[in-house]
Amino acid sequence: MRKYISSALILLLTLLLIASINQIPTRLYGASEGVSAGNGSAIAGIESILGVKSPEQSVEKSVMKNGTLDLSRFYPWLNSSTRGVSPRNVSFNLSPEYSNLSYPSPPAGNNSGGAGILTEPESIDLRRNGFCRGDTERIVMTVSGAAHTAYLRGGVYATYLNGTWYRLNETSVPGNRGNLPVLSVEHSEVSDNITVVLASPIIADNLLTALYTEEVSAPGDLRYYDEGHLFGASGIVWNYTFKTVHYIFPNTVLEGAKTTVSTRYLQTPNVSERVLELARNITAGIEGDYLKARAIESYLRMHYEFDMNAPPAPNGIDPLEWFLFHSKRGVCIDFNTAFVILARLNGIPARLVTGYLIKETPAEQAVHPIQAHAWAEVPFEGIGWVTFDATAPAGGLLGQGNGTFGMSESQKPKNRSPAGPDFDILIDPNPVVTDVNKSFRVYITVIPHGLREVNGCKPELGVKISMGGLYSVSSTIAPNITKSFLMKEIPEPGTYHPTVKVVLSYCGTVNGTASRGFTVIVRGGKFSLTAEPENLTLVTGELGRLKIHVIGDGYFGRVNLDVEYPGRYRLLKESGNPDFESDLILTAPSRPGDYTIKITGTSNDTAVVLQVPLRVLGRTRTRITDYPSEILKNQSFWVNGTVTGENGGPVDGPVYVTLNESKDSPGVVVGMGASVNGRFSVECSVPPDLPLGNYQIVAHFEGNDYYLPSNSDPEVIVRDRTTIQIEERVVTKTGKFELGGKLIDSAGNGVPNATIEVNLDGSSRINVTTDSAGVFTAPLLLETPGGHHVLISYGGSRYYLGAEAAVNITAVELNATVPDRWIIGRNITINGSILGIDSGSVSLSTPMGRFTSVLEEGRFNFTVPVNVSPGIYNVFFTYEDVLLESTPVTLASPTNMTVEFGEMREGENATIAVRLVDAFGNPVPGRVIILDLFGNHSARTDMNGTALFAVRPSESGRQGARAVFEGDEFYLPSTAEFEVSVARRPPYALILAGLIILPAGVLVYRRREGLTALRIGITSALRGLEKRRYAPILHPDRRPPVYGEGEKITVTSDVPVELFVDGKPAGTGNRFELVLPRGVHELLAKGEKVMGWVKVWVVDYREEIMRLYDRCFLELARRKGLGGKDLAPEELAHRLRGEYDWDDLKTVTYLFEVARYSLYPVGRREFMEFYQSLSRLVGGDCYEED
Repeated sequence: MRKYISSALILLLTLLLIASINQIPTRLYGASEGVSAGNGSAIAGIESILGVKSPEQSVEKSVMKNGTLDLSRFYPWLNSSTRGVSPRNVSFNLSPEYSNLSYPSPPAGNNSGGAGILTEPESIDLRRNGFCRGDTERIVMTVSGAAHTAYLRGGVYATYLNGTWYRLNETSVPGNRGNLPVLSVEHSEVSDNITVVLASPIIADNLLTALYTEEVSAPGDLRYYDEGHLFGASGIVWNYTFKTVHYIFPNTVLEGAKTTVSTRYLQTPNVSERVLELARNITAGIEGDYLKARAIESYLRMHYEFDMNAPPAPNGIDPLEWFLFHSKRGVCIDFNTAFVILARLNGIPARLVTGYLIKETPAEQAVHPIQAHAWAEVPFEGIGWVTFDATAPAGGLLGQGNGTFGMSESQKPKNRSPAGPDFDILIDPNPVVTDVNKSFRVYITVIPHGLREVNGCKPELGVKISMGGLYSVSSTIAPNITKSFLMKEIPEPGTYHPTVKVVLSYCGTVNGTASRGFTVIVRGGKFSLTAEPENLTLVTGELGRLKIHVIGDGYFGRVNLDVEYPGRYRLLKESGNPDFESDLILTAPSRPGDYTIKITGTSNDTAVVLQVPLRVLGRTRTRITDYPSEILKNQSFWVNGTVTGENGGPVDGPVYVTLNESKDSPGVVVGMGASVNGRFSVECSVPPDLPLGNYQIVAHFEGNDYYLPSNSDPEVIVRDRTTIQIEERVVTKTGKFELGGKLIDSAGNGVPNATIEVNLDGSSRINVTTDSAGVFTAPLLLETPGGHHVLISYGGSRYYLGAEAAVNITAVELNATVPDRWIIGRNITINGSILGIDSGSVSLSTPMGRFTSVLEEGRFNFTVPVNVSPGIYNVFFTYEDVLLESTPVTLASPTNMTVEFGEMREGENATIAVRLVDAFGNPVPGRVIILDLFGNHSARTDMNGTALFAVRPSESGRQGARAVFEGDEFYLPSTAEFEVSVARRPPYALILAGLIILPAGVLVYRRREGLTALRIGITSALRGLEKRRYAPILHPDRRPPVYGEGEKITVTSDVPVELFVDGKPAGTGNRFELVLPRGVHELLAKGEKVMGWVKVWVVDYREEIMRLYDRCFLELARRKGLGGKDLAPEELAHRLRGEYDWDDLKTVTYLFEVARYSLYPVGRREFMEFYQSLSRLVGGDCYEED
């Protein structure tokens, strides 16, 4: 009996304890059954429209950043969990234009994740191929005023390691003005005032500006990075303006420029010998840092191919070497990474820059993700940073076929004069020593230089060896091949001077000759003869002198001298006893050529011969017979003329043509050729860097073995053609329009200070002047919609030819009413028309995507589903990709309220929780909720969207209540009407008496078993009480509350509390900052009337990613019957691809492999990317069950 009594007493005590605490809320985070949500209950229908998650699923808590609300919930592109935004490397979230091409772009009409602008990631991994960008439709910004600006800079990178670029690390200073370089060299400058309007705002990140931006005007405080010449914003920036300066340097200044000393930009990775050898070979023989850099740039542009689908570098191969030696194709960052490293290996400092490549035009232009770009910069002394872009143009390699400039075929001579002979003649031995009547051999080698086919004829070489009047030997000879010639015996002792003559001909026509003599000494005489000089060169008719030495060598007999010579001569001493001298005076023959002066000495029966070579040179006359009086740069021209001797006969030999500022100046060679049969036709072209002006054109006959040089020098003028660069067709809005263009010469250089006439529709004329870069801007007023014809003309000058260009401008006027507020979950319909055109297509770029409407009689219609997060967005109207108008719109979300409370009792405090969520089920923090129940109360929602109200019912019974959110710019109002039931006050006196009497009864009747059961019952009841007493008053600064070792944990409380960490006191107040060891920690808060409890995790992020992968992702795979660890991560992701979001699968797989297998640093960013993608895949929070 006592057993039953004990059990009954235990049950009674438990019921009394529970009844005494029933005023505490029972379900603070779940709507109570039977509670009406009022007019906010339509959220289920909105979810059905949008296809979003229900509010019951895990929602990431918003956090505070530097004391301000995290704006990622208002601007979806800030949230790394946004669909369509994929991580490019393990250390940064990059905007969509940098995401890998294999990540599919969201279709038009779906949530695109915003229109993110390029930001500056901390690192760029080349293996991710992030610059493979194919989006040509979405507009990321509009730019106007960029008449001279092509590159908008957003990031600067200095260090390259293991295939990854790391950002330049520098400290910023407050300010909106940039530091311009102090230039110490000749230069000119131009400037642009540029306006940028963003489709999505830049928030606390770098603005896109040009190199050497002088001043920036943007909302909020700006910071300036002097080393990188970048500007950063501290707040939200939708549009901004900046002034930039561009410096123009003469080629002569650049070609002699030296780089500045900068070890920061000379860092190189460990590269193979092949890369080192390539770097050396590209710049071999080039002097000057600027020319070396241009050589590297040109080499990459000509030998590698631009390919947006280039395969990434496989594991184990550095992307640099993969690009240079294996794939030989890539995108801009591959080309310019190679440029920077090859430049650094040559001792040239360089850095990588990222941003956008835009058009150089003052008109407003739309910029698309496909224009994201990377290039390089090199610093030079007295000049500053100079831009280099090694990216090959899309569509093939450079240098595959060249356009030719010049006159027509009828203007050219039928046979071009080939270049004159250029070769060396080698003779071995020299001198030859032999005996009387004994044959000997001579070895001849002809080494040509630059010989080639001319007019389809191959070069032919012939050799002739002449032994004075004795004999000669002739033969053909192959170039670079040594040929042996057998020479006949010589009957008389003495010194002989044979001549080797080489003849160059083409198809039997002699092009030129070259000759060289050598010496043959025949031993056997009693005395010897020598001459001073050993050989003689005279001009026709010129008087010459030889001194003859007769040397006895011990012989003293009388020696008689005899001379054989075809011209007039006089021997001053005809005989004598050795040793003696005699002078021979002679007159050169009247015909040019090689002659031999034979001097024979006889004494008794001995005869000794001395041969002295004589070369007679003829005077020549060079005459230009045909030449253009006006020469155009970059267009070939021909100079024709004759070369004759004194007797009027033809003279052959090399001819070159120069342009000389005066007779005394050295001149610039513009063409080379040769006189053939006394005539020459030389093709010439003016060097690109030759200044325009008046010159003397000089034809130089270089002379040959037998004729002296001569020249002819008529005057010419060097002019240049000009071209007006302008778009062929322009579509713009009616009203004021700035038409930009550029006047360039034949080399593409701008023509400064030129007057341009602009004629609009034949009635309005204005004159504008080009700046130092050749750029002009013409302000036009297009008053009426429709077509307009503009004629642009340049009348030319003394040295520039005139030019004309025409452009058809279609002026259009957009007639459409765009609501300034769009409601999420509803379709927006926009109807309108475009005046000035009837056909074509109009596009509307929105944060939901780009929509296109085909014009029908000038009218269009758009229906746009609104399904992205609330915020302010710019939308753009474009006609065939020409920006017509941009307008800001506000996207506002419907809201829904849920009310949660426990049973209420008369006269006792009660808590009512009202939770406010948007159309996606996301909490709406920081909004005021008004509660009408037992008086009017107001409270602001916390970061979970919950407003807590403390009420004290004044009477029992059913009471009507109403919660109201009045709405604001981004959220529509909503109301929740509900009833509460207030119970009478519980019989506390009876409960207290029972508690006093009950222990006594237990002591009378207890048995051991009964006492144990009582203890268990009481403990269970107290635990239930304790658990139900916890209220959500503690708020860690992260969601999920996961921290790395050593990171500060900030916890706030809604009311003053005493905080306990793992059961130990940690302080009192509303805000707590903790640093806890690795592990799972329980935080307990005790307030005056409420208690709170929460868990936090302190982890190693790398290990936590691997743990969550095993615990949650592999469990997901096992539920799908895929065996989890039995499959490789990549294979597992592909198996799940059909059922789950591919971007999330790739992110989870990639970051797990990074954490598991790589040495990359893994931090909170990587962990949050992993966690957010994983949570979406598993449909909940992996920490809820921990």
